[in-house]
Amino acid sequence: MARQKGILKLNGTLQGISFYQRNGQDLVRVAGGPDKNKILNSPNFIRTRENNQEFGAAATIGKALRLGFTRKFSDLSDSQANTRIVKIIKEMISRGSGNRGQRIFSPVALGTMLIDFPFSNQVFFDNICLAPYTTSIHTERNEVTLTFADFNTGNMIHAPNGATHVRLINLISILSQYTFHVMTNKYVPTDAVRNSRSAFSTSDYIPLGGQVGTETVLTSTIDLGTNSLLDSSALISCVGIEFYQDLSGTKYVLSSGHAMKVQGVY
Repeated sequence: MARQKGILKLNGTLQGISFYQRNGQDLVRVAGGPDKNKILNSPNFIRTRENNQEFGAAATIGKALRLGFTRKFSDLSDSQANTRIVKIIKEMISRGSGNRGQRIFSPVALGTMLIDFPFSNQVFFDNICLAPYTTSIHTERNEVTLTFADFNTGNMIHAPNGATHVRLINLISILSQYTFHVMTNKYVPTDAVRNSRSAFSTSDYIPLGGQVGTETVLTSTIDLGTNSLLDSSALISCVGIEFYQDLSGTKYVLSSGHAMKVQGVY
């Protein structure tokens, strides 16, 4: 390691020399590290290969989970949501059965680790919506009904400035079990056909400032196809809330203040 001197301070790699900053100092060193062939084949890097395989699996599974949430993910999540999903899934894989680097991802057995996952770390559903609800799951695990008893929106909803109406959301998605495929050195879903299938339902526009006037029932159903059993796949259930402003009879969605969380894994 050497220090850079002179007026011109470089940052990056140039002809095998790395220029960088650390603790306020401008440093330089020869770029190095193990080559790809060593990482893929050397016994000294077996742990690295195992970690890479499971991290790659977490990224793949995280993408499948996001795909199941596609209809609302971009609207209700923050910029770090994907990173937080991958972190949780990596932890779930590390608790799975099997050899390190090839451990099974089981969303049913370890699904509780996803419960209460917030789509945004800036706005939490339980802080925004205080209205109690009950959950009913179909025996085939392809349908979830959320029932909100009549409630006062003035007391139970913390709305952002400018909001005049609210809609409640019931989003469900299937997440497959994943296993390691020795021939491809990759994790694959055991239920590829139905992996990431989803459905969602929303309430009517509910005016803010008084009683809803009736219970709100939201039912979302996924078509399982000819095989009515999910087996090792999990049904991910989310509950969310969106805010709108009424202008001359037209409802415009607000740019912020919305929230959603994973409320159950079945």
